[in-house]
Amino acid sequence: MTVFTQGTGGTEYSFYRGPGLEQAIEDIGEQVHSEYILSYGPNNQEEGGFHQISVEVASPLVKRVQTRPGYWLATRNQ
Repeated sequence: MTVFTQGTGGTEYSFYRGPGLEQAIEDIGEQVHSEYILSYGPNNQEEGGFHQISVEVASPLVKRVQTRPGYWLATRNQ
C-alpha cells in the first residue's frame, strides 16, 4: 500500500479496529475541506517518458503540500 500511495501522492491510513477507521474517516473529512487541487496540462506532448512534479508554496501559513512524484506521458510514437 505504501508504494501505491507514494506513487499517486495519496495518504496511507492503517487501522485494525473500529476506532482507527473512525479516526481515518475524520482525518480525511478535515483534509477534504481544507485542500486545493492544482492541475497541469503538459505543452511538451512530444517529450514522452516520466516527468517530475515540483510544487512550492511561498506562504508560511501553508502547513503541508502533497503531490505525486511525477507523471508518465506517452507520445504517439511510443
